[in-house]
Amino acid sequence: MRPFIASVIFLTGCATGSMDPHRWKTVEAPASGGAVTVSHGQRLRLPLATKANDGYEWHRVEPEILTIMTEGPADPEGINFTPVRSGEEKLRLEYRPLAGGPAQRTVSYTVTVPNDSAFWFRRFSMALP
Repeated sequence: MRPFIASVIFLTGCATGSMDPHRWKTVEAPASGGAVTVSHGQRLRLPLATKANDGYEWHRVEPEILTIMTEGPADPEGINFTPVRSGEEKLRLEYRPLAGGPAQRTVSYTVTVPNDSAFWFRRFSMALP
């Protein structure tokens, strides 16, 4: 009877997605900015909320060379990013009016994507000279 109960508990946990091996691990950055590290295969979430119909939105100001890319437009909870290459970048965002004008708020992050966080690098690093 105990193995049956253990199987049911295990399968229930898998059904909720909490044990899903393909689910993204989300790294939550502070809303005030600062340093954050995100590895390949993870998602970076900046909790920079965009209010509906307030006439403002977040704009990425820096950098020109990207180590992380936006997954889509900002939603009421924030903005999601995905690492696309290893390195470090200074990410600066401004909350500006849609019609143009000065920024109402500016937030800066130093984002680090470790070189050894890529799956292929971890998997095959022993084969490298």
